[in-house]
Amino acid sequence: MFATDFLFNNQRASDLGLTVCTFDAEPQTASGGEITVNSVKTPGRDQFTFYNSQMDSVLVWNFSIAKNPSCHKSLYFNQYEERAVAQWLLGQNGYRWLQFDQEGYEDVCYRVYFNMIPHQISGQTAGFDLTATSNCGYGYSEPLTCTGTVKSDAPMRIHVQSDFDTYILPHIKINANGAFSIYNESDSMQNLSVGKQTKLDINGEITMDCDSNIITGLSAPDKFNWYFLRLVNGENVIKADTSKEGAPTSINLTVQYREPRRVIV
Repeated sequence: MFATDFLFNNQRASDLGLTVCTFDAEPQTASGGEITVNSVKTPGRDQFTFYNSQMDSVLVWNFSIAKNPSCHKSLYFNQYEERAVAQWLLGQNGYRWLQFDQEGYEDVCYRVYFNMIPHQISGQTAGFDLTATSNCGYGYSEPLTCTGTVKSDAPMRIHVQSDFDTYILPHIKINANGAFSIYNESDSMQNLSVGKQTKLDINGEITMDCDSNIITGLSAPDKFNWYFLRLVNGENVIKADTSKEGAPTSINLTVQYREPRRVIV
């Protein structure tokens, strides 16, 4: 990591007159994100048979921050400045988005939480040694948004460029009036042909948080069959079935998602 600034929970280190640094050490690289392969040796053969793989470790960064000499007269922290840094980094509300301001990597984001230890010199706090722990072994793109209208004869197409062949669970706003079905034809495990399309009966706008399995704006729970839409790597063809009487002629969608990025700053 060669960044001197970072953005965490919508606030930059430089907003507090801070800079990324090291104390008496070389910059450390991030650790974690290794893939574990499960395989078994075939009896009577020298080869191993692959069964599956999984990412067993998350990304972890260890780095330090200090006052930027160009912004402060004193390079040591008083108690009020220490409290301001702690309030920013040590929230107890779970993971928050982190971006390092490193050239060429500004659009790579990670979901992390922080721990910090004061770095003291002669009994005074000269900075903080930080540990940022991610929620997984890779990063994400900045939010991507696709807006369009879906009709029975006019699907919506979303092209996803992910670094992993895994489902992406988007945040979706749907605006329509009536009962209909909507599905991603590219999702082979959950579409109309396998009987797992998303069924809705709405009047106006609803929001669907597919990552958290939360839907808001419904008039009643039975107006949804609890199949949340998913995106796959490559082209996604979002189709609608509005053949029933009283169904809407068109459905307005706003789909927001992040693509996985196998990039470690």
